[in-house]
Amino acid sequence: MKNLTLGFVIFLLIGSCIDPITLKVDSEEGAIVVDGGITGIEGPYVVNLFRSVGVYSDLEKRPPVTGAFVYIIDDEGTRYRLKDDVVGVFVSDPSFKAEYGKSYYLRIEAFDGKVYESKPDVLRPVDDVDSVYFEFEDKVDEPNSVENNAGFNVYLDASIESDIDYVRWSWVGIHEIQTFPEKRTINAGEAGRVPDPLPCSGYQMINGIPTPIGPCLCCSCWVTQYSRTPEVGDVKFYGGKVSRYKIAYVPATSDFFLSKYYIQVQQSSISKEVYDYWKLVKVQKEGGSSLFQPTSAKIKGNLKCINDPNAEIFGLFTVSTSKTKSIIIDKNDIPYDLLPAKESASDCRFYSKNSSSVKPDFW
Repeated sequence: MKNLTLGFVIFLLIGSCIDPITLKVDSEEGAIVVDGGITGIEGPYVVNLFRSVGVYSDLEKRPPVTGAFVYIIDDEGTRYRLKDDVVGVFVSDPSFKAEYGKSYYLRIEAFDGKVYESKPDVLRPVDDVDSVYFEFEDKVDEPNSVENNAGFNVYLDASIESDIDYVRWSWVGIHEIQTFPEKRTINAGEAGRVPDPLPCSGYQMINGIPTPIGPCLCCSCWVTQYSRTPEVGDVKFYGGKVSRYKIAYVPATSDFFLSKYYIQVQQSSISKEVYDYWKLVKVQKEGGSSLFQPTSAKIKGNLKCINDPNAEIFGLFTVSTSKTKSIIIDKNDIPYDLLPAKESASDCRFYSKNSSSVKPDFW
């Protein structure tokens, strides 16, 4: 079978956070990709619509879908229209709140006349995560491990007694970094490298000397990380009790432990269609690094075009409730001293696209 491989990014909403996952699909460029859903908390609810792009295209510049009418429809036929004040980002009215026990689906009326709908799904509650904990592990005997030679395995325990069949687990991690933009230098030709502190560093060149004139605005940042592999579970398989489920791994390096590492674990109720979707994503992600890679399959999602069977659409519209539990791994939990982190004279806000100089409230 001849595969036309294209890359696109599906953004997973974790609260207000976004986690990119790159997938391979058999599709022409320009197919609609959907990311969004309803949660058990008050809205507004957000649905992102964009177009798939070629594997060699810049995934950060994926084209947004314009000219579409987007609705969330409940089991009584009531329509709630989503507005796209920001192109490609469709948002519900804040007064609309989903109700437990009711079913909802997404309807997209595209500019070209095609109509897409998701399968209706019931909003069900989910149980709390009982506990999240970590254990230090040294992997010196595993030189070929894909994980760091030493780090923390993060586990969860959960009792699932709600009327749900499938769950998804994900996590968000935050760690602090420190840079030294006042130490930046530039090449001045024959003079060699000379000091040139960044404006945000709080330093300025006065009489040829870097001199502090105010606070540094880009020395300390907090970097947010997200789970990279979909973790889903069949409640019947676990008998309603989940114990020591490994949800994350945090390398014990100075890059992650300036002082501590915060991790929040999320447990969400999902439908069978969403469960099957993420199982297939996980198989393909893990198979990509395997010598015995499984045959690729189209990862379609839970939407389809109702007036053109040949029109393709990818992604998910989820109807899900989530509960979270957080812990902090302290640098002192590492049973040895870390080597100092390599100093960087850059703006910490550009460490990654998920780097912010705004200190979290809980830090």
